[in-house]
Amino acid sequence: MTRKSASAVSAPPATRVRPRGSQNAAGEETRTTILDVAERICAGEGFEALSVRAISEAAGVNLAAITYHFGGKSQLFEEMFRRRVVPLNDERLALLDAALASGAPTLEAVVRAFVEPPMKLTAAINARSNNSALVVMQFLSRAFAMPGENEFLQTYYEPVRSRFILALKHFLPKLPLEEVIWRYNLMVGGIIYAMGGWERMERPPAAFASAPLPHVHHRPDDMVDRMVRFFLAGLLAE
Repeated sequence: MTRKSASAVSAPPATRVRPRGSQNAAGEETRTTILDVAERICAGEGFEALSVRAISEAAGVNLAAITYHFGGKSQLFEEMFRRRVVPLNDERLALLDAALASGAPTLEAVVRAFVEPPMKLTAAINARSNNSALVVMQFLSRAFAMPGENEFLQTYYEPVRSRFILALKHFLPKLPLEEVIWRYNLMVGGIIYAMGGWERMERPPAAFASAPLPHVHHRPDDMVDRMVRFFLAGLLAE
């Protein structure tokens, strides 16, 4: 039997191992794609249409990837809610802290701290996602109307609700608490609608269809300023 030299023996093909950093980046990209697609489905068709199979087909990922990243439908939905709401409310509270810590805090500064983050978030979503701000607004509206809303509010909104209502009551001492809560909730509703963007806010009714508004490039700060003026007037109304 002829003995083969070491050089004559073929080495096994080397296994290509993706660097850990690129694996993490690919996983995060898949996770973000799943969330974007799930958000779009939920906003357009409702939570009932949000099946793992529907997301898999629309996102172009396998079912195992969705289970790996999120576990199940309920966990996925909560993550959809969390990724939009937690950073927004953290920024609100930081702005509120800064407003109250200033030498001369004002009601306007409190209102601006509440309004500015969601309006800036809307602009950022439009810039980096396939989801329009209108889709995000629809998604949040549906989330607030779903069974289990109180649990979501308790987990993600209660610190914000308490802090801002306390601040509003401080600057509006003559208003009964129930009236302050009403006015706070009216601000919330106005913000959710305004997340649809300038086109929705300036769309003329049929009676004025022949008088279209001029096309103007609006900055996010323009919307914030307009909303702050309106909410401030409503809060101070007798």
